[in-house]
Amino acid sequence: MNGIQLVWLKRDLRMRDHAPLAEAARQGPCIILYVYEPELLDAPEHDASHLVFANQCLAELEMRLAEHGAHITYRVGAMPQVLDELHAAAPIEALWSHEETGNAITRTRDARVAAWCREREIPWHERPQTGVVRGLASRDGWS
Repeated sequence: MNGIQLVWLKRDLRMRDHAPLAEAARQGPCIILYVYEPELLDAPEHDASHLVFANQCLAELEMRLAEHGAHITYRVGAMPQVLDELHAAAPIEALWSHEETGNAITRTRDARVAAWCREREIPWHERPQTGVVRGLASRDGWS
């Protein structure tokens, strides 16, 4: 392995059942990333209480990670530009995250991140965390 395992935290700010974090840690050195994304923070459906809750969760997660000698790397910016900066500083071998069931902003952002990963031949391991199945051609017969 030449690079690092990058774990991208989205709305999944917990440690106890975080499959991408556990899987990435088994692969090698990790950077655990949380990005304050202006396009999400400025969205009409975003409320200040969401940020307060996220920050409380991050503080608790930071304490739990410290017990294992790890910490969260914080950035402010747009994805995948943040990935460009991190990749330039420490080559990313793989990106790990949960699949996010969000809105049009997160869906479009995830498409940009997927394209960024494909262009650089960096695998993005997205793990489902809900019963929602993304990317189906048809929802007929699905339950």
